[in-house]
Amino acid sequence: MKRSMLILFFVIVFAGWLGTLISRDPGYVLVSYDGSSLQTSLWVALGLLSVAVGVSYYSLRLFRFMLNSGGYFRSWRDVRNKSRADNVTAKGLRLFLEGDYKRAEKFLLSGSQNNNSPAINYLLAARSADNLGNNERRESYLRQAVEADSAISQAAGLTSAKMSADRGEWLKCLESLASLKSNNTIVSLKKLALFELGDWQGLLELLPALKKDLDKESFNSFEKEVAKARFSEKGLSEEELKIIYKKLSAEVKKDTDVVLAYCRIVKNKTYTEIILRQALKDNWQPELLECYGNLGADTLAKRLKQAESWHKQHKDDAALQLCLGKLYEASGDRSKARDAFEKSISLQSSREANVHLAGLLSFDGDYVKSNDHLKSALQLTNES
Repeated sequence: MKRSMLILFFVIVFAGWLGTLISRDPGYVLVSYDGSSLQTSLWVALGLLSVAVGVSYYSLRLFRFMLNSGGYFRSWRDVRNKSRADNVTAKGLRLFLEGDYKRAEKFLLSGSQNNNSPAINYLLAARSADNLGNNERRESYLRQAVEADSAISQAAGLTSAKMSADRGEWLKCLESLASLKSNNTIVSLKKLALFELGDWQGLLELLPALKKDLDKESFNSFEKEVAKARFSEKGLSEEELKIIYKKLSAEVKKDTDVVLAYCRIVKNKTYTEIILRQALKDNWQPELLECYGNLGADTLAKRLKQAESWHKQHKDDAALQLCLGKLYEASGDRSKARDAFEKSISLQSSREANVHLAGLLSFDGDYVKSNDHLKSALQLTNES
């Protein structure tokens, strides 16, 4: 308000000063040309000159506007079309999220025209077409998305892979993922596809990438599951089995279930004996002792000597007594075998120890006790 009053004050002062000048001396201007002349006061001449300059300036601006009117119109039209494309795209996105894929596809395609980022429209249109079951349109939209913006190839590939996964087309899903730069989402989708295909070797090869995204417990659990499944596959050579086992993490190599799955399929019992001996050193478990006692005749003497050395530290271990009994029996020392089986049963009765002891007693002609142990074995079987 103060500023406006100040400006008004200066205008009044200037107008008063100018009026004083005009009244004091109006001046004189004479313009003569070719026998004609124009005579007026200085102030009128200045006024006419100002009007002439103003008219000339605005005439030039009008002329310039008329020359550029086509460009102005095109600019206005482009802004209008872009605004419309944004509005149509927004509606298409809303319809897509609402599950109205037929209308969403229509609006997204319409919004791709005059759009700064048409590739996004094509990707969502591809998802819409996929949900409608139209494979041809889906693939066409994916191609158009990449053609519209090559930088979106990663997103297009991932979109294609996810749609394949949703349809259960796991091989096609892996094909789409093969050329993509790895990240958490890519690795997770590969894991799912390989798991659904039962490609255990592929999952083993993927483990280093998975290790970055899983906590230690979850990773070890998954690696254990994959390793056991891989060992159960048919047609693997001894060398292939060794390579698979060698590449496992140290924690999983010590896992009882993994060691047993590996040792039960390896034919080289000398090598198996080494693996089981080391596993028992790291993790003393009855299941490992049972497997150690069942390795056959190839390493019998070595295993018997090793089991007897363990006996010094584990005298009251029922599983070790059972293992010793089987080893003594296999070596032909039935007396020691019988003593070991009896001690195993006294420590913790088991079906296998009773069956073995019953066989030895029957061989020695003690059928009454043999039958008693067979009954015990049958009872333990029914209880389990």
